[in-house]
Amino acid sequence: MNSYSTASELFDACGVLFGPEVEVSLEFLKYLKPSGIKDAYRCQVFETHPDRAAALGLDETILNERFQTLTQAYERLIAAIKGDGRVLMQLSKPCPPKRPAEYWKPLKKFNSNPGNDHFYSNKGTIPKRKLLIGQYLYYSRYISWNTLIDIIVRQRRDRPPIGQIAVSLGLIDSGQLKYILTHRKFNERFGDYAVRNEYFTQRNLLALLYKQKNLQRPIGHYLLKYGFRHDVLERLAKQQKIHNRNAALK
Repeated sequence: MNSYSTASELFDACGVLFGPEVEVSLEFLKYLKPSGIKDAYRCQVFETHPDRAAALGLDETILNERFQTLTQAYERLIAAIKGDGRVLMQLSKPCPPKRPAEYWKPLKKFNSNPGNDHFYSNKGTIPKRKLLIGQYLYYSRYISWNTLIDIIVRQRRDRPPIGQIAVSLGLIDSGQLKYILTHRKFNERFGDYAVRNEYFTQRNLLALLYKQKNLQRPIGHYLLKYGFRHDVLERLAKQQKIHNRNAALK
């Protein structure tokens, strides 16, 4: 595949690979690494490969189409990151600073490509807007970009899907779940399709999303696996709340 792609095409590819919940920006593209792309691709392959049609209870033809779209997105991003990258050529690649030993003790199995890791370079210039805890830790240089992406991918993979929660609450049955998964457009959110086709209401969807969020493992669960101490996490969480409170006043 040609290594040249427009920024819009790369944004679309990120949406396919990382999902619609991930906020894609120029900065996201700037620091995206091959290891992060490969991890996201492997997670998606497990849910879209035609060979898993029987296990997933989905039509092989539909899975084949989704898998081709996924693979095209993967190849486009890899080509942009590893090729001549004309879209990204104006974006400098900063040298990674030293990791703060007090906070950072990565486990080998979670750090698949440390040579290509990146820490935020603009020390002391945290964006003056509200930040999620993972974003705050990245901009504060406590975690690397690859670590942040890895946690997002793992957090999304481990949480129960909306459809499964809807079945457990009796909003839909297993047959309707299978039908929605089979007939929704590729990369269309399960809940959006279900509401549009009146399987449940928008209010139901908001309740499902709220329950999914509560069932999702917190980022601290993953940070502990990277070697962060409980007391350090508590202190950083307090700093994040102060940052967000000050950002809200501006």
